Parts: sequence; C-alpha cells; structure tokens
Amino acid sequence: MGTYKVLNKAGKEIVSDVLFHPGLVLGEELSARNISQKAFAEALQMRPPHLNELIKGKRNISAILAVKLEQQLGISAGFWMRLQMDYDLKLAKKQLKVA
Repeated sequence: MGTYKVLNKAGKEIVSDVLFHPGLVLGEELSARNISQKAFAEALQMRPPHLNELIKGKRNISAILAVKLEQQLGISAGFWMRLQMDYDLKLAKKQLKVA
C-alpha cells in the first residue's frame, strides 16, 4: 500500500493543520452505524468508560485496539494507526511550534 497525497490544481500537496483525535472518527463511525458505545465496548472487551475517553480524545488507539477495531468494523488497523500517528505528529509539532 502506497502513501497518498492530496494535491491542488498546481500539483502542490495540500496539508491540513487541523488537529483531530482518531477517537472522533470512531465516534462518528459508531453513530453512523447506530452502535451504542456500551455495546461496542463490550464487543471490544473494553470498559465502557475507557471507550468513552477514547472517543473524547483522552485515550489513544494502540496497535491491539486497532486490530480489534478492524475485526469489529471492517476498517483496516493500518487506517486507525495512521490516524493516531498523524494526530500524534501534529500535536508534537504544535507543542514544539514547528511548521
């Protein structure tokens, strides 16, 4: 699987500085599928408050959790890990005030 970039009309890469936690994406996915947090937490063998903290951006997605998400939702573990990595890198750059 390759790396994908979004390019503008001039061929320049479009980079967003929007910082959003992957838990937000997970929360939206659960909502779109009408899956309750409690039921999903049970399916993941996770305590419901931990899932809620993840969705609120207070916990991160680990590799093990990414695999469990793939099993439950059919969305690749790599996707979840890339979201987490992108969030972590943007957060680090923001904290260090690096462009």
